[in-house]
Amino acid sequence: MDEWIDIIIRKKNSESLEPEEIARFVEGIMRDEIVPEQASAFLMAAVLNGLDEDESVALTKALMNSGQTLNFRDLGYPTVDIGETGGFGSNAALVAIPVAAAYGAKLPVVADRSLGIFCGLLDRFESIPGFRTDLGVHEFEDGVRSLGIAVTGQSTEMAPADTKINQLRTRTGTLGGAALTVASLLARKASAGVRGLVVEIACGSGGMAKNLTEAHRLADDLFNVGEGLGFHVTGSITNRDNPLGHCVGDSLELSEALDVLRGEGPADVKEVAVDLASSLLVIGQLATDHAQGSQLAEEALRNGRAYEKLKDLVSNQGGDTMALDNPERLPRGQGKRDVLTQRSGYVKALDCEALGRAWVALGGSRQHRGDSTDHRVGLQIHRKVGERVERGEPLATLHTSERSKIEPAVEAVEEAYLLSPEPGEAGRTMLENFGRRR
Repeated sequence: MDEWIDIIIRKKNSESLEPEEIARFVEGIMRDEIVPEQASAFLMAAVLNGLDEDESVALTKALMNSGQTLNFRDLGYPTVDIGETGGFGSNAALVAIPVAAAYGAKLPVVADRSLGIFCGLLDRFESIPGFRTDLGVHEFEDGVRSLGIAVTGQSTEMAPADTKINQLRTRTGTLGGAALTVASLLARKASAGVRGLVVEIACGSGGMAKNLTEAHRLADDLFNVGEGLGFHVTGSITNRDNPLGHCVGDSLELSEALDVLRGEGPADVKEVAVDLASSLLVIGQLATDHAQGSQLAEEALRNGRAYEKLKDLVSNQGGDTMALDNPERLPRGQGKRDVLTQRSGYVKALDCEALGRAWVALGGSRQHRGDSTDHRVGLQIHRKVGERVERGEPLATLHTSERSKIEPAVEAVEEAYLLSPEPGEAGRTMLENFGRRR
């Protein structure tokens, strides 16, 4: 029997594979010895039956070793980054990264793009006019060494096997599954020389983890596999049964993050950003504990230090820093459309997945990797869980660029809201923390 088919069948039967077998399978994909149908069958078996810890470590190493791996150990401080497992409306990382960098944290940031309802940090940066994310390895490394921070997307030079496999996952319905998500995330970060990782797991209708059970499983896998590979892993589980902040869409979320960096903005975005930044400072050996890290983060927001560090990063990567000071220079949709409620009541529940579909319908995210997106479009959310709305008032405002895309987005927003005579319970923004926070 063909070796590849044997591996697929054994994983389909929930048998454990040897690390060498997983390494050979990844090499076979890279050499095109394994046809897409075989690779897809293996990925589906891994999603349905999972991978044990040894298999996950082996897959992560195979993905990481498929390309170049950077090393920043000579910098004196551990390199750190933020990892996002997939969440709707996730702009806290935009705030946390410059906060940590302002205190000297070393951040080789390899960011992802939006896909489906899940937002991508890279697209947020690319909504800044002129900002370059297509950095070569040497340019990326120089940015980390000279400025302490650089932002790039995944390249063909670092973890190319992960790029190739993720393209298959988007076409075969295998983007789910904790094991594959963990291996992909850790491989990308490790290839960039990251040694400390702070992960935000979005939990709820707008997250990859739909409930706390799934979030715990993902957190455990990230911690166990990451620590097994030598990472210092910590993170937070955040609530996505209610939107984070009031904006969805690249340019809109960037504007909201800039407000927080200037000491304003939504309290829930600031809460998550401070938590993430504090963890970055602790594992980056720039704060002794989470309490001190939080104090430093709050101070960097109050005195503008983090905002100035973001401007340094934008300038270093060719972006228009004037657009940060003058948000009207950021991309904006050509039109607006209010989605009005037909009755009065309290928002009892809000389906963030449906809100995400509205954003996708407007053209703000990708259906498949490689698709283009429109940085200008998005949603401003006027009512969240627990808040009162009167008949005829707007639930949300759509920022649009094409008339033909408006009605599907309106329908999705209307489907997202459940109104009631009694207010719903919004719940906490920060649900839990996990990993080593010291």
